[in-house]
Amino acid sequence: MLAYQDRLQGTDRLLRIRRIRKAAFAGLLALTVVLIAARLGSEGASLKPFFLPVNGIIEVSLIMGLVATFVGLYLRDLEIKNAQRDSQRYLMAKYSMTRAFRTAGFSLGIAVVLLLAVTPSAASTLFSDPPQVVSLRLNGTETVSFTSPDALGVSFVTHAVVTVTVGAATITVLKNSVTVSSASLAAPDSGTLDVEPTMWDALANWSLVFRNDANAPTYVRFVLQKGLVSTLFSTVPFLLFLYGAAQLGWWVGLRPIRERTRASSLSVAPGLESGERVYDPNAMPSPNPGLQSEMAFNFAAAPPPPPPRTAPPPPPVPVAVAAPAVRAEAPRPVPRPPVRQPETPASLVMKGDALASASAHDAALGLYDEAVRLDPTFVPAILGRATTLARLNRRPEAIETYKQLLSKDAKNLDALRGLGRMLADDRRWRECLEAVDGLLRVRPNEAPALEMRGDALANLGRRPEALAAYEGAAAIDPANGNLHQKIEEARVDVPSLLSRALIASANGNYPAALNLFDDILEVDPSNVNALIGKAVAYRRSGKPQEALNCLDLVLGVQANNASALLNRGNILLEEGDLEGALDSFDRLTQLYPGDEDAWAAQGEVLGKMGRDDDAMRAYTEALKLSPGDEGIQRHILELEAARTAPTEVLDELRKIKGVGQARAKALVDAGFTTPDDFAKASAKDLVAVRGITRKIAEDLVEHFKAAIAETASR
Repeated sequence: MLAYQDRLQGTDRLLRIRRIRKAAFAGLLALTVVLIAARLGSEGASLKPFFLPVNGIIEVSLIMGLVATFVGLYLRDLEIKNAQRDSQRYLMAKYSMTRAFRTAGFSLGIAVVLLLAVTPSAASTLFSDPPQVVSLRLNGTETVSFTSPDALGVSFVTHAVVTVTVGAATITVLKNSVTVSSASLAAPDSGTLDVEPTMWDALANWSLVFRNDANAPTYVRFVLQKGLVSTLFSTVPFLLFLYGAAQLGWWVGLRPIRERTRASSLSVAPGLESGERVYDPNAMPSPNPGLQSEMAFNFAAAPPPPPPRTAPPPPPVPVAVAAPAVRAEAPRPVPRPPVRQPETPASLVMKGDALASASAHDAALGLYDEAVRLDPTFVPAILGRATTLARLNRRPEAIETYKQLLSKDAKNLDALRGLGRMLADDRRWRECLEAVDGLLRVRPNEAPALEMRGDALANLGRRPEALAAYEGAAAIDPANGNLHQKIEEARVDVPSLLSRALIASANGNYPAALNLFDDILEVDPSNVNALIGKAVAYRRSGKPQEALNCLDLVLGVQANNASALLNRGNILLEEGDLEGALDSFDRLTQLYPGDEDAWAAQGEVLGKMGRDDDAMRAYTEALKLSPGDEGIQRHILELEAARTAPTEVLDELRKIKGVGQARAKALVDAGFTTPDDFAKASAKDLVAVRGITRKIAEDLVEHFKAAIAETASR
């Protein structure tokens, strides 16, 4: 009875200890809340604007958690000491040691990670903003505002690294409209302005004010470098180490108790009083007790006497069994055909994707069209249709489909990327720039999009902005060597080189001009102005074939370039290729019917080809566009005079290919009025007449000599 009473008292002590532990933990929790509120108040926490610095919460929580740990360990030790049996002590010690070991490993692991040298820099890089570019107009000012620290007080801006790529600017740092620091920079200088180098004081509104100090547009690139609160890498790891050390000490202290109570916890039956039950693990029950009792009974009883033998019974008489009647098999029902489920836009798109992956693009396009017909707003169907049209090289339809998709889902990344690529391939740079800007609004740190934006800006002649875009892409993807090459190319001053090349070409310094044009084309191979300028320099220096090659490159990039067509036609006209020249001028007049030079050049070619009526129409169109042009008026008068010259020689001359009315009249006016005059003349004499080429002169001499010989033979 006394032992039973002792156990009751021990149980009561355990209950009291547990109540004390709950009360102590509740008090510590309340104290923690009060301390956190006081800490937040001292650091300027607020709901509007929302600012809740978690560094104070973490520090107070860890300190109070450490206190709670010591209190809990002390009370747990009291529980173990007041346990009535060794088996209870063993179980308490065992589970407490397991929990302490895991907790210590977790806390020490986090502390080690926070104390690593690479952790603060890696975290700062993660929180830092990507590079940004500010464009300053002439005498303009731009302001970039930001808030530091962040809403949780974890990260804050430490420095602002500013680089002036073009021009000169003054940068001022303001804190709550109060100047903190400033610097004046000129391209390509860079500087670092302190914001909060070590630790933030309170939530503040910061501003970077950029003022243009140059008499030209200025471009500034800046990066806001951020840092993390230092307590995360000093105080917090220290508290975690203390916490882990306490748990390890608790584990070491409990180990002797566990070892001491292990053996006695396995056999507790001798200490029980009568009437108490305990499970004895050594008593193994029999798997089949009934079988054991039966075996024992059979062993004790005497075996019964064997039964007497009897004669075997006679064999049975076989009885004939009638065969069962065959039943007619009922006809089986005809199986029903499987019911096909109606197609849905999703199922059609799934089939279309499978066909597209197998390169069956025509069949896939049919399925996408059917899906769009069923649901015109189904985005996957429209996207699949656009992609398939692009693969089938039906580019205009693909572009329109992408635009249709973006009208329904303006932030669709696949559509923005596809549209940008197609517009870039078609060299529609302005539209490409709009598409890429839309993509960057959704994904501002996408390196391929920034690179494509740089390509568009470079081809539009906005090289400083292109340089900033390339540098932003390189900051995100530093391993892309193509970006570094584009950055070097963007830094070349192409407009200045082009101006110098044109001046050199105009002054007759063709080798220098060609070298400058080559420098431009090395940086920008598709620069149309450089190619046309190079063609003109080749033409003036007596290299028509090289000039034609340059113009063909221009027309390969821009098939409707008026300057290239006009220069090409003039070169072919000078080389005597009248058909090629006429083809160039015909295209030019079709594309630009308001260009009087094109009509005049076409009239000149037609006149040399002997097509005087067509030449008259061309000159008439040119005169309508430029009524006071004396050269065009003179050509028209010559054609009209050639029509009214009534001589037999004129009729004969018009029969010769390439002469025409104007040339015939010019020959007659030059004194060649009879066949003998032409037969006696040399090719050099005839070439001296305006509009007569060497080939026409040779044809004239040969024609009239043959005519005179034929007349003499008669």
